[in-house]
Amino acid sequence: MKDNRVYHLKYRPQKISELDLTDVRETLTKVLKSKKIPHALLFSGPRGIGKTSAARVMAKAINCVGKKKDYEPCNRCQICQSITEGRALDLIEIDAASNRGIDDVRELRDKIKLAPSECHYKVYIIDEVHMLTREAFNALLKTLEEPPEHAVFILCTTAPEKLPDTIISRCLRLNFKKAVEDEVFRSLKRVIKGEELKVEKGVLEEIAKSTDGSFRDAQKILDQLAMEKKKISLAKTKELLGKVEATAPGKLLQFLVEKNLKNSLLEIDRVVSLGADLTQYCQEVLDKLRLGLLTQAGLTEISPPEEVKGFSISELTGLIRLFSQAANDLKTNPIPQLPLELVVVEWLNIEPKEIPGETKKIEQNPVNNQKSSRQDSELFKEIENHWQEVLDGVRPLNHSVEALLKASRPASLQGSILVLEVFYKFHKERLETDKCRSVVEEVVSEVANKPLKLRCILGQKEETPIPVKEEESESDVFQVAEEIFGTRPN
Repeated sequence: MKDNRVYHLKYRPQKISELDLTDVRETLTKVLKSKKIPHALLFSGPRGIGKTSAARVMAKAINCVGKKKDYEPCNRCQICQSITEGRALDLIEIDAASNRGIDDVRELRDKIKLAPSECHYKVYIIDEVHMLTREAFNALLKTLEEPPEHAVFILCTTAPEKLPDTIISRCLRLNFKKAVEDEVFRSLKRVIKGEELKVEKGVLEEIAKSTDGSFRDAQKILDQLAMEKKKISLAKTKELLGKVEATAPGKLLQFLVEKNLKNSLLEIDRVVSLGADLTQYCQEVLDKLRLGLLTQAGLTEISPPEEVKGFSISELTGLIRLFSQAANDLKTNPIPQLPLELVVVEWLNIEPKEIPGETKKIEQNPVNNQKSSRQDSELFKEIENHWQEVLDGVRPLNHSVEALLKASRPASLQGSILVLEVFYKFHKERLETDKCRSVVEEVVSEVANKPLKLRCILGQKEETPIPVKEEESESDVFQVAEEIFGTRPN
């Protein structure tokens, strides 16, 4: 009878040598060769990485009666076949997400006392074990402390941080890391060989890049591509994955080098019209920028893409920040391409143009214009005179913003917009983030007794620093460093 199961089930590893994660394969081999079988193992790692498959292989390896090696199951004896087919009475798989209460664990404890029916060891695989309740963990702990000699527990979880330390300390722990490209290739080649598929060059690389190290996801994509019973082409793979042509990310970067706003925005619109996965597109742009940065820093000998050679290290750093933020914003923005369009506008420092209708209106009312200008001037002087109050108001809200404001100065007031002159591009980028901008606008509006918005401009660096009212304490400096860099100095 033909096996029509999906690939990730049909081609599950059945032996230790078929496990695709190198570290896991080597560790389990050492454990089995030692013939000291631990009574509890903990397999932790991301989804789709082979934790349950490894647990089943382990169950076969410790119970196989026909193995020729010390560690490799034969897959021919009755026990191996019953485990492979899912009918072994002594292999008990429990889904902790749906059997998470203390009553479920108590039932397990009662049954565990019974001797195995046909195997040497009775193996309990508890999947998503972190879903158990606190009471259930306490009941399980008692069993792990005094396990029967015939019982082996294999706990699988995607969230080991949610497990009590008392449980972890009683297990031999194996960390299942995300698969690297070669390990994903190994998994896919097993399927290709078994199904006799014809695959164009570059297809496996594209699949591996898009699955974030998950064997299951990679095999599901290959399964979908193989449905047409034809040779799997690179073009078809990219179409399924929502990828654009390889030159697309480079085109956008080249337009940014040329500071061409129109062509940059048109290129983004073209990519969107092709139905591309914008998150993947953004990742490809970041890959090119990162390679350019590493090359200029002398950390790699790989030649960078031509389109990033026109950027300096500081420009590459700035673009990496902007595209990284865009990658996060893409997940929640109702207009898919908007985060990428904002990257272009911010990078090219496009300032809003005067609105013709508003200019004409002002020219037709010179008296009102003069009055408004005089009021702005008076309010601006008041803000300048009370700038220290702004700094004092910002300090308890965000120390890093206060530090940035001390290195800048009010430049002008244009209606309801306070123009702030800063002297470093990094400071400008920081102050223009939503988090920092909202803090400044809140305090400035309170001091001015009028709702104000913030706009930053780059000025020439001054030789004389702006005087500081009082010396910062050591704790304040540490707090600023922690807010800016995400870590506290030792």
